[in-house]
Amino acid sequence: MTLASCPLTTKALCVGIVLIAAVFSRIVRTQSEQDPHLPQRQSYPGPNEVIQVDDMLLTPERYAELTAPAPEVSRRQGNVYGLGVRFGSWDWGVIPYELAPDFTESESRNLATTMRGWESVAPIVFVPRTTQSGFLAITRDAPLAGSTIGSPCFSDVGQGRGLGQMHRANLGGQCGNSVSTVYHELGHALGLHHEHQRADRDSYVTVVFDPAIPSSNTNYRKHNFPLVGPYDLLSIMHYAPSAAITLLPEYQSFANQVGRAPAPSATDQNVVALIYNAQLRDSAIRVPTEAARSRFDRADMLLAMERLHSFYMSRMGLQRPQGLSIQGRPDFLGIAQWIFDIYLPARSGGFSQVGAFDIVAAAITRTDEWRQKNPGRTPLTPSGYRAAVSLNRDEFLDVLNRLDRFYSAPEGLQRPNGLSISGGPDFLGIATWIFDIYLTERLNGISPNGAWTITENAIRNTGEWRSKH
Repeated sequence: MTLASCPLTTKALCVGIVLIAAVFSRIVRTQSEQDPHLPQRQSYPGPNEVIQVDDMLLTPERYAELTAPAPEVSRRQGNVYGLGVRFGSWDWGVIPYELAPDFTESESRNLATTMRGWESVAPIVFVPRTTQSGFLAITRDAPLAGSTIGSPCFSDVGQGRGLGQMHRANLGGQCGNSVSTVYHELGHALGLHHEHQRADRDSYVTVVFDPAIPSSNTNYRKHNFPLVGPYDLLSIMHYAPSAAITLLPEYQSFANQVGRAPAPSATDQNVVALIYNAQLRDSAIRVPTEAARSRFDRADMLLAMERLHSFYMSRMGLQRPQGLSIQGRPDFLGIAQWIFDIYLPARSGGFSQVGAFDIVAAAITRTDEWRQKNPGRTPLTPSGYRAAVSLNRDEFLDVLNRLDRFYSAPEGLQRPNGLSISGGPDFLGIATWIFDIYLTERLNGISPNGAWTITENAIRNTGEWRSKH
């Protein structure tokens, strides 16, 4: 597998990043924001927010972390329970994806093959995006003429930019025609780094840094990512022998196999399975870490609902293919039960976003439905909390249904599917009106009917409502 280079001298890095931003601008054309039923358009990070090293896209913080001088080469295996989102695994193993429209039928089949291949070896699932703000955009852009980004094959490494963010895997040129290349790039998207850049690689290969080949100093530089599993010469993430990389004498028998794997090796499969299975564990956050609160942020609630949606779909969770939807309609009972009964009270008691959702996930694992769908797995133990704000589930279940009816009503927004978009819940609508308006007014002491009247009037003041009336 031959992947292009991106020289990281100061000048080249700046030029490369600017060109990355230019190439990535195409993605916005795949997301129409004219139809109010569609999720809001997202753009890719700007010039100072992404660095490309070979075929990997990294945040500046992650790049600095990976390339920081190590005191010594560590042979210790990484603690998979400490990896989490920081090192690239997707939340609960659910990868919402959005496919650009210009893939050929053959390329689309290759993508489906590799997605199913990765799903068959680990508790992950690729799902078409509905309204998720955190998703993987799979694009087919070609490199720009004269760009230092010579290869059209590249990907973000896992969910390294964080929850609720758009990530990208690009399969331009002929990349999508090679199943092994697609496996490699989706491997990066799942959180895998290059095998030959492991800290312990010098026991297996020799790397020659040639000043005449600037890319050799960047594309083959050792990175400080946690080691999971043994060094694997047959990995789908390993490059083939070349002028820059040769096998040590005792491994020459692998020369015709290294870098030519048609699919993930047994070790690749085990590593991905270990990383994702490790997400289902008792929380390390057992006590409040923040001050008690009686106000909540819309973005906080939006992310909590998306995470709940993923846990409902997750093969470690409730394994519901439609997540928080039932027959195309939002599962308001699920939202009320877990967000209003547990998440918000835990947040009010001082638990962080992560800690509060850990309590929700643990509580779900103690239900009969979870136990029936996860035989052999051990339920988690939720942390105890003392709520500063108590909410009535029935009240919020009622107001969610009222909002849904107003979205579809002739006197409302006239959206035939109410609070559903593309078969998924309209989390943005719920966050905007229930959390920003209704909940705020209730916490200010306004009655349920008074708070609903204020919410309805706010909707009537929107451009969308006026355009329809």
